[in-house]
Amino acid sequence: MVRDRLVAFVLALGVLASACSGDDDGGGSTTDSAAPTTTAVAPTTAPSSTAAPSTTPTTSSAPSTSPAPTTSPPSTALTNEALKPLVEQLVDSYDAVVAEILADPNVASAPENALVRRYVALFPPDSAFAAGALEFWAGEAAAGRFYRPGPRGVLYESTVQSVELRGESEAVAKVCTTSSIQIVDASGNPLESQGGVNGGEIVVVRVGDQWLLRDLTRVPADDCPRPGGTP
Repeated sequence: MVRDRLVAFVLALGVLASACSGDDDGGGSTTDSAAPTTTAVAPTTAPSSTAAPSTTPTTSSAPSTSPAPTTSPPSTALTNEALKPLVEQLVDSYDAVVAEILADPNVASAPENALVRRYVALFPPDSAFAAGALEFWAGEAAAGRFYRPGPRGVLYESTVQSVELRGESEAVAKVCTTSSIQIVDASGNPLESQGGVNGGEIVVVRVGDQWLLRDLTRVPADDCPRPGGTP
């Protein structure tokens, strides 16, 4: 079941989701990318980090710029409204670190890499979801697939639509993500493009005094606003 969730929602909030709901700006095609496409030919060895297109800076030692998991308010003050900004920080942190990893997914196979540590810290210890995602990204690197922003200039932009508590230590959030993605090979040659609006459901759990991500699942984007318009 973990693998099924990863295939549907593994790379980010919308990256490689089963089917985007619209094309990105600039004419890139919307694709079903639940699995790597056959256009990417896996090299016999994984490309080194220096093989990534030179227009993208190396990210393996990039300092953390995204918010760290935030401390939870006291349980007596815990409401949907109080929790929403904490979930928004988690989602922003997730989007930021995943975008950096996808620029050169070779780093996903290095547990001590700063980006990998930032990613894993967003989940409870020994998260099967986080471990599965890293394994998938390492496979993308071995297949020579690197991710670049599409015409909109960012891979994806997520918005938390709502948060609903399921108790003092668990909540579910509805998220909408606009994506604009170009996948290239190690030489920078385009392989495919993706873009559109995706819906997501995120389960967050309280671990000690922090809220962390547990599961990310793709859901229909029926209630998500479209760029420049309404749902």
